[in-house]
Amino acid sequence: MVNHFCHGYDRLANHYHLLEKMMFGERLKDARTVLLDAIPTCESALVLGDGNGQLLEALLTSQTTCQITSVDQSERMLELQQKRLADHPSRKNVTWLHRDAKTWNGSDQKFDLVVAAFFLDCFTRQELAAHLPDWINALRPGGHFYFVDFQEPERGWKRLRGKLYLTLMHQFFRWQTDLPNRRLVNMTEILDQFDLHLLRSKNMHHDLICARLYRNLAEDRSRDGQ
Repeated sequence: MVNHFCHGYDRLANHYHLLEKMMFGERLKDARTVLLDAIPTCESALVLGDGNGQLLEALLTSQTTCQITSVDQSERMLELQQKRLADHPSRKNVTWLHRDAKTWNGSDQKFDLVVAAFFLDCFTRQELAAHLPDWINALRPGGHFYFVDFQEPERGWKRLRGKLYLTLMHQFFRWQTDLPNRRLVNMTEILDQFDLHLLRSKNMHHDLICARLYRNLAEDRSRDGQ
């Protein structure tokens, strides 16, 4: 199933931008970048599963000296990222890794920033319990976690509309990629288990999409214990 999952995203790569625009227009692009201005200057960043590189390009433009590691298990998506950034003046600052992020071990390197945009929704609650700690632990003390993803609106017509969108998307990606996740996990509950402080939050597209910027409190906790 892993191979099918990877090859599914390779197949979708050339059409992904068109599919996104047909369903959401510019809303996902806007959501990816809505809080970039709130991120302090970073020397290093880990970007997880950014697909064709729209957020990577914007991040590199706003953080021109940042050394960025972009991890994706789809070789074709990484090729599209490299093509997108071919003429970017800071392209040399990016390292691309063709790798399943579930195999990432954050113990060797710590980053000022970890970015997960429309990435965590691909995983089941069990997978997140197993692997999200590694991605969060890749943050240095005081570093920032930038999260953008879908969410279920809380009530009314927004909730009904949101459930319809999410059901259609999960069915489509299960069909194309063998996506193991059958429903959206409540990421607020998951992220609240970590030592993260929410700095900024923005709901978009009738509350179907959220962008959040967190700060890793490990540095503050260690100082309190001194």
